[in-house]
Amino acid sequence: MSVAHQTVIVIPVLNESEAIEPLFQKILALVESRRDGYRVVVVDGGSTDGTLDRVAEFQGRVPVEIVTLEPGLGLGDALDAGLTRAVDDADVVITMDGDNSHDPGLIVDMLERIGAGSDVVVASRFAPGGAEIGVAPHRRLLSHAASRFLRTVLPFPPVRDYSSGFRAYRAKTLVGTRLAGQRFVAESGFACMLELLLELRAYGARPDEVPLVLRYDHKASESKMEVLPTVLRYLSLVCRYVFQGRRSEARA
Repeated sequence: MSVAHQTVIVIPVLNESEAIEPLFQKILALVESRRDGYRVVVVDGGSTDGTLDRVAEFQGRVPVEIVTLEPGLGLGDALDAGLTRAVDDADVVITMDGDNSHDPGLIVDMLERIGAGSDVVVASRFAPGGAEIGVAPHRRLLSHAASRFLRTVLPFPPVRDYSSGFRAYRAKTLVGTRLAGQRFVAESGFACMLELLLELRAYGARPDEVPLVLRYDHKASESKMEVLPTVLRYLSLVCRYVFQGRRSEARA
């Protein structure tokens, strides 16, 4: 079983100054304990709270590149910018949130799954052993309902968590999903995670899941997801993929 020698971790951030230091401490421990090559790409969407100052403190200890976007762009724009910067020299690309709700220690297991033949590995709250800590009851109910709905209309077994932002991608497979014009996702908001997973499904990628204990109790900032617009974008994507099979845009 071979593990990729170059792993790029993409972290979109927006005003996460309280969470970014403990997150990078965990990433530092991962980098120091493994022989694999790691690089981090932080994509900032216009932070004004000193987030990038906290990231810069780790630049001498963790190979980290900072990409800054114009303020007002969404998660999809940050994800696209990070993936574009990552894929050229990566064997595996990891995406994760910058709010310290994801444990970088799980990356080792995810890389092993990629090494065993998977193209995308989702860190899943709904896999056996997964859990959600500190998530409000109404949001937990919504996420569980969405999971059941998506597994019914667009099954991608064994994936149960379609919206998780903590994933590992085989870089060559990821490149195959690019749109003409070189974008990875057309969605600019939080629905980008669903879009990319559905595109991998349409592409024929081999999926897998590992259990994730989502630690919202470690999250210092307020959620930036607007629930109703995101739900509407989810429904639009589902209709598009059910009736068209994949994105309708011309492909490279």
